[in-house]
Amino acid sequence: MSLIEVMMTTLVMTIMYAIAVPAGKAALDSLELGTATREVERELQTARLRAVSANRPMRLKLNCPNDGEYRLVEVTGVVATDNAESRCDETLYGYPGPNDNDPATPEHDGPLRRVSSEIDTFTGPELEFSPDGTTRLVVNGVPQTLNGVATVQLGREGAIEEITVNALGRISLDR
Repeated sequence: MSLIEVMMTTLVMTIMYAIAVPAGKAALDSLELGTATREVERELQTARLRAVSANRPMRLKLNCPNDGEYRLVEVTGVVATDNAESRCDETLYGYPGPNDNDPATPEHDGPLRRVSSEIDTFTGPELEFSPDGTTRLVVNGVPQTLNGVATVQLGREGAIEEITVNALGRISLDR
């Protein structure tokens, strides 16, 4: 093999590498975003299912207690418990919850979950799923009628994926 052939082979491989690296990074970014979006969508589905099966309203709190964290919590009907700033603290409100017949003690809270640290954007309202499967918007601790749809957004490197939830409890992954 001549020196020119070696140089040409090196040049072709360098060009291929320069093309493949950004394309591979974009594919990994998309995969990371899709995975995080599906995890949050599954937690919304779990909230609705648990509300119906436990016959208790359930809420999904986003960015609770920190950005990128979320938790499924049971609505106990005790305002001090339901609206507690520390509600996402697993040391105070453990998972799984105790079965102690105290109405102020939630029994159906889920574990604290986190989206990947690679996710740049994680926004959306707090949603409450009723035992009949319908959805309400929670504003300042008060459930309100959901008109239209509520949207949860996750983003990475400028790409955004959305999860929409309507008043009837239909949860859709929008890409």
